[in-house]
Amino acid sequence: MAEKKWYNVFVSVEDEEKRAEQAVEPAQSQPPARVEIGEPQLEQPVARVGEELPSFEAIYQAFGIKEPANAFTVYRAEELLKSSHLKGASTEIRRSALMVALEALRIPAEDVIQDAVKRDKALTQFEKIEERRLREMEQKKSEENKRLQEEMERIFNEIREKMEDNNNSVKEARDKFQAWQEEKEKEEQRLSGVLQYFVPQDVAEQSHSPKRRKTPSSPSES
Repeated sequence: MAEKKWYNVFVSVEDEEKRAEQAVEPAQSQPPARVEIGEPQLEQPVARVGEELPSFEAIYQAFGIKEPANAFTVYRAEELLKSSHLKGASTEIRRSALMVALEALRIPAEDVIQDAVKRDKALTQFEKIEERRLREMEQKKSEENKRLQEEMERIFNEIREKMEDNNNSVKEARDKFQAWQEEKEKEEQRLSGVLQYFVPQDVAEQSHSPKRRKTPSSPSES
């Protein structure tokens, strides 16, 4: 595989640190020159699936970050550094191995740095965009909740007033019925006061005397 070419240039697995220190020139240990990169611009909407946050790759594509011509991205550098050939190696040995590989492939270290910085800046820019979108959504939902709260209170008040009206209607009807019952009792007494003159005295007294209740016979008497 092309990304493994640097292995032939660097060292074998055995006695790795010693041979690498001999192979790497002092100049190769110097850090790359500082890379200045402007803020990336969003070139297209970030692809989303529903309300899920987009993948990093979708963000990179939206900001126009493409794989370099030499195809050696920061992820290729990561793959190299995690290689089993460098298992257990120190940070300095890993860094030296990376510089040797880049030199063998004729890839400037600045290109890899630019790729990483562009991606990092794109993520930062998207984070700002997403924070702004979140604040706007929060404000919108807050205003919507306020309207719903007002609507709920309005409906609650209407329902409470309706319930009070119902209770008042029942109370009014009951009061009227009780007043009618009182008038009914007076009317019955009035009628009775006249009817008593149409009934003989003894019959009237008999009708007003309590009737003797017949006691049921016990089974032994039958």
